[in-house]
Amino acid sequence: MKKFKTLLATVALAWPMAVTPLAPTATLLANAATTKAAKSTTENLLKAPTIKKVAYHAIKTGVPIYKITFAADKSVATLTPTTKAVATKTTYTTTKTVDVTTGKKGTKSTTYLLLKTTKGSAVGWVKATSLTKGAYKVPAKKTKLKKTATKKAPKRATTKKAVKKSTKKATTKKATKKTTPKKTAKLTVKKTPKKAVAAKTTWLELTKRATLTKKAYTSAKASPYYRAAFAADRPTVSLTKAGTLKAGKTYHATKAFYAKTSAKASTHEYILLTGAGWTPATALKTAK
Repeated sequence: MKKFKTLLATVALAWPMAVTPLAPTATLLANAATTKAAKSTTENLLKAPTIKKVAYHAIKTGVPIYKITFAADKSVATLTPTTKAVATKTTYTTTKTVDVTTGKKGTKSTTYLLLKTTKGSAVGWVKATSLTKGAYKVPAKKTKLKKTATKKAPKRATTKKAVKKSTKKATTKKATKKTTPKKTAKLTVKKTPKKAVAAKTTWLELTKRATLTKKAYTSAKASPYYRAAFAADRPTVSLTKAGTLKAGKTYHATKAFYAKTSAKASTHEYILLTGAGWTPATALKTAK
C-alpha cells in the first residue's frame, strides 16, 4: 500500500504544471454532440464554362456559400455548405459557373457561380437563383413632406356704442382659415433589365493539341467561331459560341486541337483564327 501511494505521488509531481484538468466525460460528450460536420452532396457535373465578368448582389440575407471540389477522373462535383453567408448591399463579380444535377429523373440542373469581391478576393460558390444580376445600387432617399399648419386668425371684437341706449352690442368677425394645398410626391418606377440568355456550351474530349505553321484560311459562308476553355485537371475542352466569321475574309492560324464528342465518336480538328476564335476545320478552306 505504501508503494502504491509513493507511485501516485511520483506521477503527480512529474505531471506538468501548465496542463489543465480534463473536463468531465459528460461535458465532452455534450460538446461532441453539438458539433456537427457540414453535410456534403455529390452531384453530376454537366458543364463548367468561363464567362465574361458579370456583377451580382444579394437582396435576401442568409444566402449560403458553398465549397465545391471536382473529381479528377470523372465528371462529378462535391458540394459542401460553409458557415458563411453572402453579404447584402455588396457587389460581387463572377467569371466561372458550373451546372450540376442529382441525376434523378425529372430533376433540373442547378447553376452555381464562383463569386469574388470587387477587389478580386475569392468568396465561394453560390446558387445563381439566390442572387440578382447587376451591381448593388444605394436606394434614393425618400423625402418626407412636411405638413403645413393652418393658422387661425384671432377674433377681433368691435363694440358700437348706441345713442340713447345703455346696452352695448358686441360684434365679432369670423377669421378665415387659409390652407395650403399638400404636395404629392411623384413615384418613379424603375424598369428591371431583361436577363441575357447565356450562350450554349459544348463539352468535348480532348485528344491532342498542336502548333501549326502560319497558314491563311477563308470561310465560304458565315460560319460560327467559338471560345474554348481547357480543363486543368482532365482532358476536356468546352466550346462556347463567340461570334460569326465573315464569308470571304482571310484569317491566319498558328494553333489547333483535336477533340471528339464521345469515346466512340470520330475526331475533329479545330483551328484558332487570329481576330476571331476556334473554328472547325471542315468550315474552312485554304486561302490562295
